Amino acid sequence: MKKKINSKNLVALFFVLFIVAGGALTLAMSPKQIMGGLVRGYLNSPKESNLFEKANASLREFDNRISEYFVFHDLSIHAYGGIQKAINRTLIDDIDKSSQVLKLNNGYLTFKDNSNDDLTQLSSYLIDLKKACDSTGSKLLYVNKVSKDTSDYNLLPQYYPYVYSSNLEDIKSILKSKNIPVLDIGEEIIKNDIDKYSLFFKTDHHWTPQAGIWVSQNICKEINKSYGWNLDTNTYNIDNYDVKTYPNSFLGSQGKRVGALYDGIDDFYVVCPSFNTNLTVEINDIGFNETGSFKETIIHEESITSNNLLNKDDTAYDAYMQGNHALVKIKNHNIKSGKRAVLVLDSYGCVVAPYLSLQFSELDCIDIRSFKDSVKDYIVESKPDILIYSIENHQ
Repeated sequence: MKKKINSKNLVALFFVLFIVAGGALTLAMSPKQIMGGLVRGYLNSPKESNLFEKANASLREFDNRISEYFVFHDLSIHAYGGIQKAINRTLIDDIDKSSQVLKLNNGYLTFKDNSNDDLTQLSSYLIDLKKACDSTGSKLLYVNKVSKDTSDYNLLPQYYPYVYSSNLEDIKSILKSKNIPVLDIGEEIIKNDIDKYSLFFKTDHHWTPQAGIWVSQNICKEINKSYGWNLDTNTYNIDNYDVKTYPNSFLGSQGKRVGALYDGIDDFYVVCPSFNTNLTVEINDIGFNETGSFKETIIHEESITSNNLLNKDDTAYDAYMQGNHALVKIKNHNIKSGKRAVLVLDSYGCVVAPYLSLQFSELDCIDIRSFKDSVKDYIVESKPDILIYSIENHQ
């Protein structure tokens, strides 16, 4: 008995043929770049690698080159996502297993590989870091972020296993016993009855700018509570900001993996204070040093490219602080003798630091993923009033 070819199988077959033909054409048009990937992957693999590991590294680099130079790159990604949507796939495979995209029942995308948060080593590092803060009279606050993860079983597609775990609660008690205040953003979400996912873009793992304002407000509240300061949390009333919306202009880190047809496109927001601002922003690694308003120094709207959603080099999220940098220094000239702070951040901080700077005379932002010096040495040398640590990594 002959099996009938259904429409889903036919579409999948057509897509496979399209990819094969595109790959052959790409190889024909860019042979040196593609084949060079095989050689580079092999040569750049660790010296202790065996032959099998070197071969794997070579194939991975070859695949990266094929993806980079693929003649139908954007079209194929969008088409692939459209096909996955048509056949109701909720887990989208990726050659990079850490980048497999999972569609939750509320329509938001997340990465499948986010199973554990073990903060044990971080807590030890923070306890050690407090000694440096104590030596200079600096305060310390740890801010635990929230992420789009698989912690809510009710949002997981059917048959998908519950995988997320965290030892945050154990770590919080240890830090508090060492007089290190902890701001748990997840706890604030529950306390304020907020839908966690409303803080995120649907296709990206980052917070929205509006969420950045709310997080900044909570950081200031915790500092006031823990250290008796008087930071003006009313600054963060959303009515004090002008919101400009760019409709359908942002595909985030997860959306770029599955294309625009799978789960749609996010609107992007430029949120600027409606009150007077006067900042100097210095980013040495790109030679940027400008003084002006919040919009003139923090916002870079040229990064919002709705006609180039899959742009690898620039995303709409880079409209804030021009993306990630080892060190960004922000001076607020409207606060003459205020507090000085150091914020240790990752990419989530791109939409927090700008608003947090509105309450400090100086805010130095360190991304330790690319910062080559020691945070402890930086604290000892700069002697800030407070170190705000908001990243799971440590040096």
